Amino acid sequence: MGGRAGVQALLKERVPALFVQGCVCHSMHLCASYACKELPQRVEELARNVYSYIMNSPKRLSEYTEFQVFTETRPHRILHPSCTRWLSLEEVVKRIMEQWPSLTLYFTSAALEDGMAVASSVLQELHNPITKMFFAFLTFILPAVNKVNVEFQATSFRVHKLWSSINSSVKAILSYFMKRESLKDKDLSKINPKDPSNYLKLEDIYRGARVESIALEYSSSISKKDLHEFQVKTLNFYVTLSNQMFQRFFSGTYDKLQLMEALDPENVREGKPKSVIPLAIKFPNIIKEQDYEELNKEWRELTLFEIPSLRESMEPEQFWFNVSKEKCGDGQRFPKLSKLMNNLMSLPHSSAAAERIFSMVSNIKTKHRSRLQTATLNGLLHSKALLQSVKCKDWQPSTEILKIMTATKTTPETREEEDLQF
Repeated sequence: MGGRAGVQALLKERVPALFVQGCVCHSMHLCASYACKELPQRVEELARNVYSYIMNSPKRLSEYTEFQVFTETRPHRILHPSCTRWLSLEEVVKRIMEQWPSLTLYFTSAALEDGMAVASSVLQELHNPITKMFFAFLTFILPAVNKVNVEFQATSFRVHKLWSSINSSVKAILSYFMKRESLKDKDLSKINPKDPSNYLKLEDIYRGARVESIALEYSSSISKKDLHEFQVKTLNFYVTLSNQMFQRFFSGTYDKLQLMEALDPENVREGKPKSVIPLAIKFPNIIKEQDYEELNKEWRELTLFEIPSLRESMEPEQFWFNVSKEKCGDGQRFPKLSKLMNNLMSLPHSSAAAERIFSMVSNIKTKHRSRLQTATLNGLLHSKALLQSVKCKDWQPSTEILKIMTATKTTPETREEEDLQF
């Protein structure tokens, strides 16, 4: 994000207390991308070659459909790995594993009839049990990465859950290849994922049940050399993945995320943390130093005394809204605390929501509608958002919307014209 000489650095010159939050989804995608580089290049090449050979030819696609019917495989399309869609890699791998029987039969026929080198190369990899084990390994480990990705692509507030989700995800990945005693009762930030003394034996590393079943099925045809290479490559995948996650999530601005757990209503009821001053210090532009004493008094009062209106389980947005409405005489009961927490809830947990808007704009403003004005585009986006939770035929406009739509002053242009006439 340009921490040295880019936009971030320039903004921090003017606003030293600027909080910079990287996109969690993008960071998780990069972690997986770096880890996948530890696997043989032929794994990615197989996925790309299968797609380009079948999907770029209507004739071959039609022929492949017949093989799907013959092998009783689900009639799903072959997917293409994308560098910009963060969840695509898992779906591509799962789809190839699902289509493995029909793909093997189809490329057996294609290699004999077409005589193309690509078909023969793909067929050779499909018959290689080690290649199949690599794909089975990816179908096992990628969902662990994407689980965090999916959670934080939600539009609801998630910053207070970010630290615990990342911690549990990292700990689960470490448990697959590290000794239990090296993880037990230890702060994850103090664990070195590159230390070989913490690793399990190669044969004891967990790579998923499907990998184990394939290894047992083809045990007689897999050489010790190939099996050792597979074990080393998958260990390197784990090490690179966990090391990338440590670099991205346990250093820099992400160290503030643990403090954000104070926004969770459950933590408030349990009295955690005992003080919010460490959190307030990170955001001096919201709460000044002279207000720290009053802020902590309000926090202690909120955590120590039961307030009837705050007993019910509710989402953070509603909880802190109710806190801001608590009265003491004619004034607020928690003015400093509600100011801090309500400001913090404006922080995004990822850029997924913004990226989703960009995709909508691309779908609406096509080359055939390139002259759409900004006001029209904005109206279409609002309409789409309005209809997300209800079908078009069932939607009933409210009285307020009808009033706005029938008003004479509907656009900025008409307002300007009327103002000039006035």
